[in-house]
Amino acid sequence: MISMIYLSSRFSQRNLPLFRLTLCRHFPTFSRRGPSRRRDPVAELYDIENMPVYEFDAMTKPGFDIFLAQQEVRNYLRKTKYELPQLSKFAEEFIPPSPTSILCFKNSYYIGESSPIQNKVVLTIELHSIKALLTQKQLHKFVLLCGPRFNGIEFKFSCDKFPHANQNKKYLSDLVDKLLEEAKKEDDKFEDIPMDTRHIEKRLKKKKLRGLKFPVEWYRPPAKDTKVKT
Repeated sequence: MISMIYLSSRFSQRNLPLFRLTLCRHFPTFSRRGPSRRRDPVAELYDIENMPVYEFDAMTKPGFDIFLAQQEVRNYLRKTKYELPQLSKFAEEFIPPSPTSILCFKNSYYIGESSPIQNKVVLTIELHSIKALLTQKQLHKFVLLCGPRFNGIEFKFSCDKFPHANQNKKYLSDLVDKLLEEAKKEDDKFEDIPMDTRHIEKRLKKKKLRGLKFPVEWYRPPAKDTKVKT
């Protein structure tokens, strides 16, 4: 009996690691303590359950918007009072363009924001300025080359194909130089081709229709007893 107990104890001590491994496989153990949850102090601070009761002692959202608008207005007023007077030292005297400066460029610029429209440049040239540079035959050829860009009063060109306004301005200036150079050539004066004025007549017709007034004889006479009785 003693030998059997000794053998069994010896067997169990020798095979104890294997027995423990087998036991762990068949009988998994669990931790008594549950999973730990870390508390987020920021989440607890803004938790709706922990928020105090609103007693109408703080600024609301519309009130805060009004405060921001007033702050922006005061910022501009401060700049008007203290910064604008300092710009007077950069003022330059206006010099009117000379008679030889016949090109008039126009473009739009938006302060504080970027827009694709501000890259567009519009060039206008008065008809009397072109007459001073060309003869009657050359002027006829120049008008034919411009086509619908001549509205009867001035020549109007526009360009927005380049990403910068100065590039569009240079392109229009070179285009006018090429048109003037082509109009001064004596090889073909286009004297047998009449000037197309359909776009001019269409524009004048729209302008005339826009200025029409309602005929007086079409007015309806006021009906009787239309006043509200009080």
